[in-house]
Amino acid sequence: MLELVSQASLPKTDTRQMISDLLSTLRLVWDASRLHSSIIFISSILQAFAPAATLWIGKLLLDAVALAIQGNLEGGLNELTGLLALQVGIGALMVLLGALQGASRELLGDSLQNRITMRILGKAANLEVEQFENAKTYDALKNAYNEVGFRPIGVATQVLSLAQAIITLGSIGVLLAQLGWLVLLLTLIATLPGVIVSNYFGAESYRMIRRRTPEARVQNYLGTLLTSDQLVKEVRLFGFEPYLIKRWQLYYQKFRAQLVPLIVRRSGWSFAASLLSSLLIGVATFSVLAKASTGSITVGDFALFIGGLTQVQNQFSSLLSGVSNIYQSLLYMRNLFEFLELPQRDLEAGLEWLEPIETIEFKDVAFRYPLTTRDVLNGVNFKVEKGHALALVGENGAGKTTIVKLLTRLFEPTSGQILFNGKDVSAYSPRSVQRQMSIIFQDYGQYQMTARENVALGQLEKIEDTSALERAGEQSGANEFVQTLPSGYDTMLGRMFEGGRQLSGGQWQRLALSRLYFRSASVLVFDEPTAALDAQAEFDTINALRSQAKDRITVLISHRFSTVRLADTIVVLEHGKIEESGSHAELVQSGGMYAQLFKLQAKGYQSS
Repeated sequence: MLELVSQASLPKTDTRQMISDLLSTLRLVWDASRLHSSIIFISSILQAFAPAATLWIGKLLLDAVALAIQGNLEGGLNELTGLLALQVGIGALMVLLGALQGASRELLGDSLQNRITMRILGKAANLEVEQFENAKTYDALKNAYNEVGFRPIGVATQVLSLAQAIITLGSIGVLLAQLGWLVLLLTLIATLPGVIVSNYFGAESYRMIRRRTPEARVQNYLGTLLTSDQLVKEVRLFGFEPYLIKRWQLYYQKFRAQLVPLIVRRSGWSFAASLLSSLLIGVATFSVLAKASTGSITVGDFALFIGGLTQVQNQFSSLLSGVSNIYQSLLYMRNLFEFLELPQRDLEAGLEWLEPIETIEFKDVAFRYPLTTRDVLNGVNFKVEKGHALALVGENGAGKTTIVKLLTRLFEPTSGQILFNGKDVSAYSPRSVQRQMSIIFQDYGQYQMTARENVALGQLEKIEDTSALERAGEQSGANEFVQTLPSGYDTMLGRMFEGGRQLSGGQWQRLALSRLYFRSASVLVFDEPTAALDAQAEFDTINALRSQAKDRITVLISHRFSTVRLADTIVVLEHGKIEESGSHAELVQSGGMYAQLFKLQAKGYQSS
């Protein structure tokens, strides 16, 4: 037992941090609803005095009954009735307070869950894009979501329960002390073993869950692969369901291998703690029986001891475990606060960009991802003007998409400058600059919403402008299939929700192109704009690109040279540096890397 006591300490954490987290948690609860928080607080304090009052009235009632039986009760039935009415009144008041507290807690919990969820979503919306490429961010987000439902109000309830236990324990302790301090002391000590065991294994459970978070995320992902409507065809065709199930089961078995020993040890120690507690209670009961045998206590006193025994054990256990429970809950709350404390970017910070973008220039730009030692880009220089198209070419990992993310202010360069219209763009708010840009990424969004929303997400203030939607759909070729849908642009897409219509990859990409065209922007960015399109759709898209490039800046990434060759300037990247640049004709003539790639691709279209 001494060894267990020494091991029972919870994980070491800065005390000031824990106090700060406690105050922050209570502030979250209070701010969610001051009315319901007040009701819960007041009812909890009133309920704290109820056990002692009930026990004392019960003692008086039993003593009065004993006297009445002996014919020595002066007040007779009136006194008995008065005590009974008082006992019933206290019980009714507790029922009323319990119902009021339960309703307030449920409403407060709902308000609190909404409030914290909004904070998490708001935080996620303002995190740096590069943080979403870090697995630790997803772990932090998962841990934060796990605490939304019940943990904050649980901490507040535990704090109130702690105060309630102190009040109840104090009031009942005064009553039991009348039977002898030894009785009270033994009763209190009897609760210690169980609290110590609960404390220790609660901390062990927390550590196990925290260590398992990355593995749990992988296990959940494997389950998603087996239930995804988008992947079901490929999974069935290649028949690797058994492999996924086996991997899922392996993660479960690793968890089970940790869980079983923990439960076995907890059960063994709990049994030992219960046995020791029973022995101590037996000694306390014996001392009371000894007094009863000499007639030094009344029947009501003995009833008070029996009722008070349970109450003292419960309240003292609540008091000791309450501190531990609050501590453990705050460890989980730290998950939420760690996520909310992640560094974020204020997208509205800086000057407001108010003019169309007519020139884009990269001057010696370099970029390195946080916590890495290698530059993804180094010494990148180029310039593109209104009415011109710039194409980025290179193998995967050459830095093409990183340039696009820097251009669109999703990333900020590690060094160098990005100039728009000759002005250092870092002085302007990212959001105001992004309003001048429209983009389709290679991994474009397939939103399980209506076709109208899928297009209008590019500029939501025009969502009801059906003519603008149709113009964008005409440019992308989306109108052809949208018109065949049951409700046209108001048809729900995807299989996630009832009545949704699933689209082909090419159709989803045409909608994404519509979203790009729908936005009034002076810069258009295309990341593999024809990857999922058939030959005719690709030809139409390229023609649309040519027409769009006349009065805007166009930036495109593509592995198809039929698309790339329309650009006025082609920048060839290798290992994060510009290998060569020029027009299609110039680069083919020079015989460099671009010419080699072009000839290699062209061979696929030439007859032997």
